[in-house]
Amino acid sequence: MVKYLALVLACACSSKKPRVADDARHTRADALATDAPSNAATIDAPPISNAKTGDLQVRVEWKDVPVPMRASPGRTACKTARQPAVAPTTTWGIPEVLVVVEGAAIPPVASHVVLAGCALAPRMIAATTLVLESAVDRPAKVAFAKRGDLASIDKLDKAAPRDIQLPIAGHQVILPLEASGIYELSVDTETAWIVSSGNAGVTEPNGQLLVKDLAPGKYAVTAWLPPRAGATAKIAKGTATIVAGDLEAVTLELK
Repeated sequence: MVKYLALVLACACSSKKPRVADDARHTRADALATDAPSNAATIDAPPISNAKTGDLQVRVEWKDVPVPMRASPGRTACKTARQPAVAPTTTWGIPEVLVVVEGAAIPPVASHVVLAGCALAPRMIAATTLVLESAVDRPAKVAFAKRGDLASIDKLDKAAPRDIQLPIAGHQVILPLEASGIYELSVDTETAWIVSSGNAGVTEPNGQLLVKDLAPGKYAVTAWLPPRAGATAKIAKGTATIVAGDLEAVTLELK
């Protein structure tokens, strides 16, 4: 009888051991299952990579612009005031200036020039195509001429213009442009300039141009204020060094 009880107790003790082991195993598995989503989220998260391009902000200034260049040079045939050669900001930023960034890819912002009254607007665009539109209620004539190219931006030709007829308001004419060509539109004494280029832009009313997503490296930058309102053309040049993930600020001074 004693032997029988000893055997029963031994079996009972031995039967509890696997149960303890099973409990431990299930507890570990449950812990792993609980941690799994957290671990999976960490593994599946996309890696954070550094920017591969940089941005360039070009500011064009002309300090102490002579008063005659900031004043209207007279009246148009429509009896309206002619636009001054330049309209600087209070901090001497110059709008409507062409900025060429060698090696950059700058999409054109606008390709329309509108004739309204005896004025053309905008007075400077960088585009690969040109649409000339009339906003007057009578037939009009605009002179159009190629004056040079970007390779010799400081030496404009005096090419004979051809007349573009605009019958009525809302009428549009699409004018073909040669790559890197510099063109002049004129009506009465007012002018607009068009540069056919994919690496140029025009300064905004604050006198600045922002060029985004440039590959790291050095870029030659040229600012060109075309001849207008009796004033001669002005050019300023500089260099920009682009670093990935940074904004490079360059100021070019016209003289």
